Amino acid sequence: MANLGEDLARLQEVDLKIDKIKNFIDHYDDFGKKLDAEKAEIKGQADEEKATLDELKKQKAKLELDLKEGEEHIKKCNGRLYQVKTNKEYEGTLKEIEEQKRKNSDIETELLLIFDRIDEETKKLAEARAKLEVEEKQVEQKKKELAQKLERAKALLPVAEKERVEAVAALKPDVLETYLWLQERIGARVVARAAGEICQSCFLKMNSQMYNEVLVGQKLLSCPGCNRFLIYREKDFLAGQDFEF
Repeated sequence: MANLGEDLARLQEVDLKIDKIKNFIDHYDDFGKKLDAEKAEIKGQADEEKATLDELKKQKAKLELDLKEGEEHIKKCNGRLYQVKTNKEYEGTLKEIEEQKRKNSDIETELLLIFDRIDEETKKLAEARAKLEVEEKQVEQKKKELAQKLERAKALLPVAEKERVEAVAALKPDVLETYLWLQERIGARVVARAAGEICQSCFLKMNSQMYNEVLVGQKLLSCPGCNRFLIYREKDFLAGQDFEF
């Protein structure tokens, strides 16, 4: 019985490894989609900057056309001054010229503002494209690393499953039956680490007598709070923190 807790911990540890490996394999496509989504978000920002810049350029072109037409209108009005026959027509033409000059001045002011905004948006677009270029390279590198990790996971899974067969064979049938029964109900983490009179899974504080029995390890005890097997360990199970592939 002295080694029963160790055998149970061994099975727990390998099951956590298998659970982590399978979880990665099952969600591999999701990891790739998440990376694509991150890249798409930055591309969307760059596209928005380009759309804003394109719209500003359209506004600039229209204003420049309006200004050109205004200047041509002034020229026509100046030419008409030599053809008018009455003072009223002359004064009306001068007023028309002044009104068009005012409009042209407003257009020129608006153009200056548009030029400033175009400069600003051009810089923003360049920054967004540079950021997108960096992101694309990072995403490709991360996808490459994920693919390599997937290969390692696929290679490691049968090794871990073989370890599990050996760990299962070391357990008594009644203990294994309880272990599997718990696993169906609460997931892969069936064995809880006991430390400082505290169950490290549900954080229930046990009485001193129970904790001493766990420390002695002469029999298997279950936590009254979460029903997991209690085993004294100084460190958490390997798969809980340090296991990588």
